[in-house]
Amino acid sequence: MNHRILPGGHRYYDTPLGVLCLESWFAKPRGHLRNPRSFDYPVVYEVMEGVDIPGLLHNPSDRLLELLIDRARFLERGGIKVIAGSCGFMARYQGQVAEEVSVPVVLSSLTLLPWLDIVHGPTARLGLLTADAEALGEAHLRGAGWAHGMADLRIEGLQQAPEFREVILAGRRHELNMDVMADEVAAATRRLLARGPLDAIVLECTDLSAFADMVRDVSGLPVYDIVQAIDLVVAGQQPSSVRQEFRP
Repeated sequence: MNHRILPGGHRYYDTPLGVLCLESWFAKPRGHLRNPRSFDYPVVYEVMEGVDIPGLLHNPSDRLLELLIDRARFLERGGIKVIAGSCGFMARYQGQVAEEVSVPVVLSSLTLLPWLDIVHGPTARLGLLTADAEALGEAHLRGAGWAHGMADLRIEGLQQAPEFREVILAGRRHELNMDVMADEVAAATRRLLARGPLDAIVLECTDLSAFADMVRDVSGLPVYDIVQAIDLVVAGQQPSSVRQEFRP
């Protein structure tokens, strides 16, 4: 009798995505990568306790890089096929983390910028909506593989938006007023558009993904975010049900 042997030795099974997460307690609506219903496949969240948004934005360190690498290796050993990050500012560590594991790593939506430079053409005008335009720097863009510098992007931040600042950046409360936040994101989108013509918008901040459709409606432009970037990489790891009948 032939027996089908299912290999073991992993912590996770049929779970293609693991997310390295900052510690945060504010609400995560559907569309946010910290809400598992944002994905059509299983996901594991690895929360790095004690590492919060202010620490990443304003006090990056080698210790944080070591922790990211350690937790990425942990997820890989557990059987995870793709590793993502919960904050776009993790981009500064993208290359180092990806080098230390053998599975694909997508720490930030900023990794889309070099790809969009090709997709939309070298003269494309790309806009960036970010959590904090004052904290975003060349190191984040270089880490994501963007070779042109900040001057070649139009950038608008939400660091002065009261609801966004209080809930997301400062963590003073956990409940999220979706209507107020939507108004703030729409206003930031209009400010970005006022800076000049654009061909596409990238949402640096993972907390903006839930508002991607609204940004698309307000701007009338293609809008790209971290969830789309993750979906693309995960799709590369899984067989397509549409094409399965043609598999050898």
